[in-house]
Amino acid sequence: MEEKTVPSQGETEEALLVEYLRGRSTEAENIRVTQWLKEHPDNEETLIQVAKMYYAMRTRERIRRRDSLAAFRRILQRRDGKARRISLRKLSVAAACVALAVSITANYYFLAQRKAEQQFITVRTNAGMRTSLNLPDGTEVHLNASGKLTYPASFGSKERRVTLDGEGYFQVARDTRRPFTVSVENRRMEVEALGTAFNIQAYASDSLLKTTLVEGSVRIGMQSASGEWKHARLKPAERAVYNLSAEKLHIAAVNPVYDTAWIQGRLMFRDTPVPEVLTRLSYFYGVTFDVEDEVISRYTFTGTFENRQLSQVLDYLCISSHISYKIILSPEDDSQGVRRTKVILKKR
Repeated sequence: MEEKTVPSQGETEEALLVEYLRGRSTEAENIRVTQWLKEHPDNEETLIQVAKMYYAMRTRERIRRRDSLAAFRRILQRRDGKARRISLRKLSVAAACVALAVSITANYYFLAQRKAEQQFITVRTNAGMRTSLNLPDGTEVHLNASGKLTYPASFGSKERRVTLDGEGYFQVARDTRRPFTVSVENRRMEVEALGTAFNIQAYASDSLLKTTLVEGSVRIGMQSASGEWKHARLKPAERAVYNLSAEKLHIAAVNPVYDTAWIQGRLMFRDTPVPEVLTRLSYFYGVTFDVEDEVISRYTFTGTFENRQLSQVLDYLCISSHISYKIILSPEDDSQGVRRTKVILKKR
């Protein structure tokens, strides 16, 4: 295995990373790896690549030790056109453990699933976290807080399809032979492109699905509850908002900067309705809002925040909109499930 060097004060060697993945590193070495991971976002990707190579070598060694006669029989079965199925259960569990170890900016869960003989990978981000990744075709994806992206380990010859629950920015690698499709909300909406850049906000708990086109062209498909499909196309600097409940689509010209600022860790609002502001804050900080005075929902808000704590954002919101707030911390015991901090808003 080729040795890799990484930019840190004390060079973290590949051998140390392997020991770290195997759980055999010392406490001092664990601290060293943790500090190295914090130094640069690319270090996480390096650890992921080392993990993939490590588990691939283990898998290859297990295959080599298998009974040769049984292997020969499988080759004959394959020659006869019978599909060979490879169980990746142990690898998926191991990969999930690796993901937990590198959750500095996001929590990754790599799950091997079976669907039409294809293995899928799922990437998740925690509240307040975001991450970026490259898909098998070279498409670059940024995944916002509290999001989930599922994609195949390799794309087929006819299409490139991924599934999103949350918010993601896609810089699609151009391939005119294989359309790139983002499916959301149990395929109630799909966004198809050949090679372009766009942002999608589509959390499963939200009835509004938003697509903002930065460059190129996309086609949006919307499926009604009865199963009927309708389609629309977007131009650059347009945003499409599809209301799942009403089954209505609204397209308007926007400044894409406001919808994509989260990629750089910023929250930007310009005359944004307060309900939309609270929705973004809820996903980003992992909290819930309880609005006691209905008039607050008719307010709009303008402001830009970068690397700010929730309390700082709420303080600014209160000053500009004459709102008071109260934060109710969730219990420490979350053994019964995830319990979010609640923020109560009321008019002053």
